[in-house]
This record gives sequence, C-alpha cells and structure tokens, in this order.
Amino acid sequence: MIYPLAVAAISAVFLAAVLRQYRQRGKPYQLIWTVALAMSTAASLAYVFALPPTASAVAFRVYYVFGAELMPAWLGLGSIFLVTPRQIADWALATLLAASALAAGAVAQATVNSSLLAQLNGGPGSGVLEPGPWLPLTIVLNTCGVIAVVGVAMYSGVQLARRKGSGRMLGANALIAAGDLIVGVAGSMARTGQPELFWVTMFAGWIVIFSGFLLTSYQPSASGIQLAARTPAES
Repeated sequence: MIYPLAVAAISAVFLAAVLRQYRQRGKPYQLIWTVALAMSTAASLAYVFALPPTASAVAFRVYYVFGAELMPAWLGLGSIFLVTPRQIADWALATLLAASALAAGAVAQATVNSSLLAQLNGGPGSGVLEPGPWLPLTIVLNTCGVIAVVGVAMYSGVQLARRKGSGRMLGANALIAAGDLIVGVAGSMARTGQPELFWVTMFAGWIVIFSGFLLTSYQPSASGIQLAARTPAES
C-alpha cells in the first residue's frame, strides 16, 4: 500500500506544478499533461481500494482504466501537442478521445476474476480482468503513449544538441525519456515473474520523469532558483 500512495503523492505534486504552469501560460499541452497526471493520481488511489480487504471491483476498474490504459496515452498526447502543428494535434486528440471511450467501455464490460482480485497484493493485477477487447486496446494505447513521450524527448534533445543548447536541458530530456521507459517497463513485471516490483518500478519512473521536469522548469537566477515555466522543446 505504501508505494501506490507514494505514486499518488508524487503524481499529485507533479500535477500541481504543471497546473501552475498552465495557469501562467495557458498552453494546451500543459492542460493535457494535467489531465494525464490527474489520471495517475486517481489510478494509484483507486488501487488502494482494490486491495483486500476491500477488494473493490469498481476501484480495480478505475485503476485499470486511468492507470494502465489512458494515462500513458494522454501523457503522450501532451508531447504531441508540444511539437506538432495544431491541426495534427487536434486530430490526435479526437482519435484519442474515441479510443479512450472504447477502452473504458471495454474494461467496464470485462469480467472480473473475484478470487484473483481478493489475492491482489502489490502487483499490477494481471489476470484479474478476463481477456477481452480491452487487452489489445491497452497495448496500443500504452505503446503509442511511450513512443510519443520518448520520441519527443529524443527529438528535443537532438535539436538542443544541434544548437549546442544547455547541458541541463539535454539532461532533462534524457531523464524524461528514461523515466517514461521505466514506467512502461513496470507493466511487464508480471510477465518477468516479478509482480511485486510493479509499484516500486512505477515510483522510480515517476521520480525520474519529475526530476527531468524540474530541470526544465527551474533555472538559476541571481536570487536563487526561479520558475522558468518552459519545456525542452521550447528551449
């Protein structure tokens, strides 16, 4: 229970920081990242209620929809809004809204294995939902989300290197890409026979992503550290 709560806490802090930037600058990608981080926070808290003795099937579905299915894709959508023309970004948004509705509906209709849910103990919950349409949707949404976040971070890093930009910003891009890959790897813990490492890995991934975000958002000034409110691709 400690690590899901820790992930919820860091997601909430991250959410507050991005929301502050959105209020200052009103950029669409900041709003989308705020939504993604709200999903991460909600999913982590829902997981706690899915654990025994509560073993709530509703809480597990909420955890799965927001955490396993939608959050990675919406985080990736924010990255798309950051670097692509608005027309392409709007098309991606419309596509993801439709896919999100399908994915959430598929999880809502999936059969829950009550006996496996009652044994949930720190793992990702593999097997709790009986196989169905939600599975390929989850794989596609996760894959696209990771590709978008990592791809944009790498693209931004290359652009910075070509312009001989700040080493701090290059490091920030590397951290964001690495952190998102770590979060993506967390989902494979069950398949590697180490489901108990799922939340530890998730927590580590969010720490790395948040560290990269802080590098992009804060810069030294004459009076100390100040909020820069920018991202790697804007630098």
